[in-house]
Order: sequence, then structure tokens, then C-alpha cells
Amino acid sequence: MTTSAHLDASPTSVLPGEEVRIPLELRNSGNVVEAYSFEVLGPAARWSVVEPATISLYPNTAGQVELVVRPPRDTTVAPGELTYGVRVLPQEQPQHATVPEGVLHVRPYAEFAAELTPRMGTGRTGAGYRVALDNRGNYPLSVALSGKDTGDLLKFGLPSGPTLVEPGRAAFVKVPVKPKRWLWRGTPVPHAFQLHAVPAAGPEGAPEVAPVALDGSLLQRPVLSPGLLKAVLAVVALAAVLAGLWFGVLRPVVRSAAKEAVKEPVKAAQAKAEEAKKAAEDAKKAGGGDGGSDGKPGGKPGGPGSSPSPSPSPSPKKPGEGPGPQPQAALFSARLTAAAAAGGSDTATYTVPEGKVLRLTGLILENPQGDNGTVVFSVGGKPLLAPALENFREQDFHWGSGLLAAEKQEVTITLTCRTVGRPPAAPAPTKCSAAALLNGTLE
Repeated sequence: MTTSAHLDASPTSVLPGEEVRIPLELRNSGNVVEAYSFEVLGPAARWSVVEPATISLYPNTAGQVELVVRPPRDTTVAPGELTYGVRVLPQEQPQHATVPEGVLHVRPYAEFAAELTPRMGTGRTGAGYRVALDNRGNYPLSVALSGKDTGDLLKFGLPSGPTLVEPGRAAFVKVPVKPKRWLWRGTPVPHAFQLHAVPAAGPEGAPEVAPVALDGSLLQRPVLSPGLLKAVLAVVALAAVLAGLWFGVLRPVVRSAAKEAVKEPVKAAQAKAEEAKKAAEDAKKAGGGDGGSDGKPGGKPGGPGSSPSPSPSPSPKKPGEGPGPQPQAALFSARLTAAAAAGGSDTATYTVPEGKVLRLTGLILENPQGDNGTVVFSVGGKPLLAPALENFREQDFHWGSGLLAAEKQEVTITLTCRTVGRPPAAPAPTKCSAAALLNGTLE
């Protein structure tokens, strides 16, 4: 071999952005003058050159060139060891080319910046901030955040652990800041605080990175602003005006209108009550005759020692007409129940016994499930009441003189179901259900 080349075998250290020169020794052992050119091989080739680019050597002479390495200060140049080579190409005898190799150690460098936005926040219960962590070095940075204010009046929503920022990248961290106590009223209060971004130690040989202090402030506004207080006072004043209008003007008018509305129905009810009372007195006189024509015992027509016999109550011609209750009347109470599916109907009936007259003085209609439909109350086939089920759960009626049902007449309720209701906290029923409680006397 007529050409030999030699590089320093020890690793050469270089910092990105700087320059290092590595000597390359050559020797021409041939018998002709040889010119040499060079080619850098490996990852460092894009930012390395040989100076001079060519060299000529006489036979049996030696020379030297320099490998100039200039790695850029860029985050893409990662720290660590790189193996490189330089191909030495003889022009006269290219078959004798040689490639000496070397090791290049790229050192780490750090460039770190941080920014807080916004610098001043405002709010009643706090404000949100964002910290931008910018790593412009060539190795990853682990950055921890901390916060502090002078009066220890604020709470900082800091991340639980450090934030890893890759080289050439930026990381954004949200930091909410809240006051420990609310400001209910008064003027806004400013709070100054400071966040610290502290990078951790880098790889071996990396320079120490100084922490960055970020100044910020929070303007705490009162919860009850002057405008809100004015609105609350206006609402209270309006409520007071409306209350005075109701009690002073509208309520007396409504009461007066209500009295006028029920005046005529009350008069009609009183007239009916007087008629029923007169009929009861007449019936009592008709059934209470003495034992004889002269009012003494033993007179005619009862005979000696005979007792007066009450005359039977005449049967009414129409339901609801007749004299007052007889002294020997027995108390009466009965319950009628009817059930029907949606779209259907059902009837419950009570028949007055033979030789008796039923005097109804009270009626209670029940709709326990809240069904929709109608229930018709009839006496002797004549409908007297037909209320809608959806208008009541329990409804009672009372009559001073009573509704009369003659012997063998029927008292009925007829249920017509439109929609089955559903009582609270109970299984859904399949049928409508209604009932009537009858109260009165059986004479």
C-alpha cells in the first residue's frame, strides 16, 4: 500500500455552535507524486469539511490536512458520541484509497425560556393563567413549577409533577390561581404573585440551567358588585309594590266579586232548605195523631187503653221528594264500588228493601287512583250527579232534607273509564276504580 492516513484515536469534544479542527496525517510511500482528495463519512459529514480540500505529496514524503467540524447550534444536533470517517482518495492510484476513523463527542447545551400569560388576571373567584415552557437546547428538560404570593392569600393549581419538554419544543401548562377567601363587597383587591419554573439537572456534562421567575397579578373583584346590589334592591322594591297592590287593591276587589258570585246560589240553597224544613214539619204532624177525638185515653177509635199507632210514611212519587224523617228511622250506611278497564264502564247498585224508604243525607264519591272518566250517581233511574273523575280524588255532598228513594227503587253509580290513573308509590292498576259511600236513614 503506497498511501497511509492517520487520525487522532482519542474522542474529540465539540459544542454545537463552535468549531473544532482535527489533524489528519498523510504519507506517500509510492515512487510517484500523488495528489489526494477527501470525503467525510458518517452523521458528521453534513457539517464537516477537510482543509485544504486537496494535497500533493512527493514520493516518501508526509503531509497534514485538518478536518474542520462545525456542528450548528440546533436542537436537531443531539448530544453524544458519533463515529466518523474520512476517505482519502489518491488520484494516480485510486485502488490504494484508505478510510481512517475517529470519534466525535457532541456536548449538550441548554437554552430555556418561560412566559406567563396573561400577566394580570381578574375575577371574583380567581383567574386562569398559562405558562409556556420553551426548550431551545439539544436534550429534554424536566421542569417543575411552584408559586408563591407575599401574603399567602392565594391558591395555585399547579401540576402534581414535573413537565417534560422535548428539545426544540414548547409545553403549555394551565395554572389556575384562586383567592383563599371571597371578597363579598367593596373595591377590587390586587394580589401580586410569582411562579418559578425550575429545570432539573441534564445529562452528564450539561450546563446548569437557571430557573425562571414569572411575575403575575390577580385583581380580585367583589362577589356583590354595585350594579348587582342595585338590581337586588330594585327587585325587592318591586316585590314590595306588588304586595301592597295585592293587599290594598286587588284582594278586596276579588273578595267582593266572590261574595257577589255566590250570593244568588246561597239564596237558592236557603230557599230549598226552608221548603225541606216545612215538609218535614208537615210529615211529623201527619204521623203524630192522638188516641181519640177528645184527646183522652179510651176514646175512639182506638178503644179503651189503646195506644196511638204512627201512620206509615207515604211513598214519594219522585226521587228526592217526600216528608221529613220518621222518629223510628234507622241509621243507614252502604258502600258501592265499581271498576272498569279503559274504554269500558261498570255499575254498582243498591236496592231499597220492600216496605222501606231510604232517605240519603250524605254522599261521598271517591277516585283513589286519580283516574280519568265520569261517575254518574242515579236514584230510581234518574241521574242526579255526573262529575268528571279528573276533577277530584274525594268529593262529598250533603242534603238537609235528604234525597228519598222509595221501596224497590235502585240507587246506582255508573263508572265510565277513559284513562286509568296511577297512584304514587304503588303498582300501576289495570282498571279505573270509583266508590260511593251512602249515608242516611232507612224508614
